[in-house]
Amino acid sequence: NIMKRIILGLLCLALWLADNDVLAQEADVRVWTGYRIQIRPTKEWRISAGQTFMFSGDPNALSSIQNQVNATYRINSRVRAGFGVMKSLDPDNWREGGRNRLTVRFNALAKIDGFRINNTLRAEWNSPERSKYEYRIRYAFRIYNRKWKLPLKARPFINNEFQYYLSGKLLWYRDETGERVIQQSPDGLHAHRVTLGVRFRLMKRTYMTVSCMKQTEFNLGNEYRRINVEDPRNGRIRRRFNNFSVFNFNVSHRLKF
Repeated sequence: NIMKRIILGLLCLALWLADNDVLAQEADVRVWTGYRIQIRPTKEWRISAGQTFMFSGDPNALSSIQNQVNATYRINSRVRAGFGVMKSLDPDNWREGGRNRLTVRFNALAKIDGFRINNTLRAEWNSPERSKYEYRIRYAFRIYNRKWKLPLKARPFINNEFQYYLSGKLLWYRDETGERVIQQSPDGLHAHRVTLGVRFRLMKRTYMTVSCMKQTEFNLGNEYRRINVEDPRNGRIRRRFNNFSVFNFNVSHRLKF
């Protein structure tokens, strides 16, 4: 029927964006692995804490460790709100202050012909600011089906996310002759992530998620809000696209009191 065709179209769009060489540069491959522990102190509240170990380079080396704490409030069966904090550390330089992130999020679940679409809107503040943004607005929708009877209660999913950058470091934009035109941050819709994965049960209240994610940065609209900008004076690229792929392995466990 029409809803199944819409969902199929969204899946095809995600795969097209993930492999679109017009928007993307050559991407590198990284590995992220981590764990998460969750508790439910009340029927409405969920609190989780965990770490993510991020490997990159050739050969892969531990480049960052993210420590996260999140709290979620269940408003009703389909709507949730929450907030979280994250601190990212460089394993080669523990004395540095690292990077901090504060997130506020809102989730709304929709059900269509056996499929579920989990919509998530996040607002982030990053400290210290990144070169491309200090604030970031992220909208994602995850599609999955809980009615499929698969071994280990496996649940395949596809997740699409779009990111809007705000208040990055100021950048001088120049005309074709190299003359300065305006200095401002590269605000705008600049990134897309598509993730294909599966979540399955290892044991009671313990799940593992295996996925592959691809990030593509791009430019839309105003030429004086762009990233990956070439300086006409010397050909230098400023705020280069950060395109990469990630193999992600994550284990979660819910404690029962």
